[in-house]
Amino acid sequence: MMVEQNEIQEWIGQLRSDDMDQQREASRRLGSAGEGAVAPVIEALATSADNDQRWYLAVALVRIGRPALDPLISALRERRDPEFRRYAAAALAELGEDAVDPLVGLLDVEGDTELRGFAAQALTRIGEPAIDRLREAVEAGGTRGAVAGLVLWQMEEPGVQALIGVCCPEDKAAPGVETSGSIPPQT
Repeated sequence: MMVEQNEIQEWIGQLRSDDMDQQREASRRLGSAGEGAVAPVIEALATSADNDQRWYLAVALVRIGRPALDPLISALRERRDPEFRRYAAAALAELGEDAVDPLVGLLDVEGDTELRGFAAQALTRIGEPAIDRLREAVEAGGTRGAVAGLVLWQMEEPGVQALIGVCCPEDKAAPGVETSGSIPPQT
């Protein structure tokens, strides 16, 4: 579906409405506009000061799907506004498995611990589809591996199980450490 840029801008403007139905419809239309809406929606997400509008813009990016992935990753790297990053990371988390590799790539960005934190939050929300890549990062070591280990820890049981598998494989278990493959239930 080919959508004119003026329509996209009109829908972005409708997100400022007090009418929730109008906001939902505008977000839906932006999401169905496809790749042509990605850049204007990201720009609106970066420049809006209204969290409701940002939420609807993030939802539109999720609806656009895969075409929004690389531009969102680039914007997350370039834009330093924590509110923008919060909503961009949330959209990436909702994109799920497709976003895992690019997000893991952000875990060792030099000099930007905030960016690493938002990437880690998104990976935690993605959950199990991210475990294998996070486990590989832990095995590789370095900053990325250390942060990936923290992400796995935040995932609770499935992530902790993967982390135990990396740290204490059965054939190399530390003396006195049981590696039965499951953590005993808490009583």
